[in-house]
Amino acid sequence: MAVFSNIEVRAHDKLSEMRIPVGSSTVIASGDLIDYSTADTAAIVHYGANAAFLGVALEGSESGSANSIDVATRAKVYVEVATGSTTALVGDAFTYLEGANGTDWKFTEGYNDDGVMWALETVTAGNSGLFLIDSHQLTSGFLFKCVTTGI
Repeated sequence: MAVFSNIEVRAHDKLSEMRIPVGSSTVIASGDLIDYSTADTAAIVHYGANAAFLGVALEGSESGSANSIDVATRAKVYVEVATGSTTALVGDAFTYLEGANGTDWKFTEGYNDDGVMWALETVTAGNSGLFLIDSHQLTSGFLFKCVTTGI
């Protein structure tokens, strides 16, 4: 079973949920960030993949299980700002720096074209705070491409 995720989903709208398949070799914890691909669904483990960013897992998936899981494409989350990053101010875009299932997720300042979440309060580096994840707002994101190009 997935070990843990230090991303806490504090609120999400039922309309933002979608059910996605998970490959049998993929282990996901509730709270993990999710990429989507036609071959498999996997927790994000690297920086710069917002073109495939889908949202945050609402439940986990075990290795060896090919079950589908619920993912929130829009949610209020409580996450850590990486030490050495700038202070997050309300509205600032942040992107994932490192982390995956079994290790702490950490976020750093981003730009509107690579951020996957936006600060909902002021959060100093090394501390945690509230952010809005909204994959519909990513102009290079997976859901935006589906709507605008039909893929």
